[in-house]
Amino acid sequence: MLRFEASKKFDFLSEEFQDLFDSSEATAFQHPIWQSTMQDHIESLAGVTAKTLVMRCRDSGKLMGVLPLISRKVVGTHVLEYANLGLVDYAMPVLHPNLFKSMPDVRQLAYALDQTLGSYDVLRIKHMPTSNPLMLRLFPNSYMKKADFSSHAAQLEGDYETWRKQAISAKERKSRDRKRRALNKAGHWDMRALSDPYEVEQALEKLRSFREPRYRDREAKDYIQDQNAFRFYRKLAKVGVPAGFVTIFEFTLDDAVVSVQFGLSHNKRFSMLLPGIDYDKLSRFSPGLLINEDMIADRIANGFEVFDFTVGDEAYKLKFGTKASPIYTLWHGHSMLGNMSM
Repeated sequence: MLRFEASKKFDFLSEEFQDLFDSSEATAFQHPIWQSTMQDHIESLAGVTAKTLVMRCRDSGKLMGVLPLISRKVVGTHVLEYANLGLVDYAMPVLHPNLFKSMPDVRQLAYALDQTLGSYDVLRIKHMPTSNPLMLRLFPNSYMKKADFSSHAAQLEGDYETWRKQAISAKERKSRDRKRRALNKAGHWDMRALSDPYEVEQALEKLRSFREPRYRDREAKDYIQDQNAFRFYRKLAKVGVPAGFVTIFEFTLDDAVVSVQFGLSHNKRFSMLLPGIDYDKLSRFSPGLLINEDMIADRIANGFEVFDFTVGDEAYKLKFGTKASPIYTLWHGHSMLGNMSM
């Protein structure tokens, strides 16, 4: 059987959470470094409280599951939701493979969760990359709703040239080769992964400035422009780059920085998170296509098996032989108001 706890300050850097994470099917967005940094970020925000659901074996105390939640008011509704805050592409509970063998029956589970989480109107877990019905067992009477967008990832097989021929059409390869020749004529093109803390700091400032014009007239929010979120990314990079979890690529043309790309590296999967390009200098070269090719070549050379463009249905992703995967939100109404708001 399980016992449940709600924690405002869970130790995501502990050995027991690392062991649980390693045994689970969780993604880079549940990595101990990500979760620890996110918890610190939540503490800095007004009106938001961390309420991480912790599941342990009642007899042994072994950690069996962790679901990072936050509690806040949204238009008069008390919402419990995944600790997303617009920054998480894939939301998942971190669960031991044997968790459901210890799960109490529906009535006992509902009572235990009520005692642990207290009153709320609605619970939601946004951006789930799975519709596994086992997830619904965590919250009786919950349901999954498919999002109107997908995620996109490319499988990396063989060497780079082999992958390129299999994933990209001959016509598209010819077009990109022409663009690359023009780029090389314009100046010396170079890419490198950053490790020096000062260079990482400078690159993040560049990344922020490159992205600002692209979002200026869009409805979508670029979270890195928010000062609190920018601090989150800075700390994530500060801790994650030395650990090999965060990878920041810097691209230069004649030694001038013209692109910064921020991604997560975990379990032979690279997840592209924050791309930034100086389009004033590079627009005529289709730089996004060439930059992604360069990063894919680097990831293949370093033994990666997946290049994940993450969520969003931008057309360029289809030009890399990607496969679309659906995204879901888990909804659970816990009051009349909560059921009306879903």
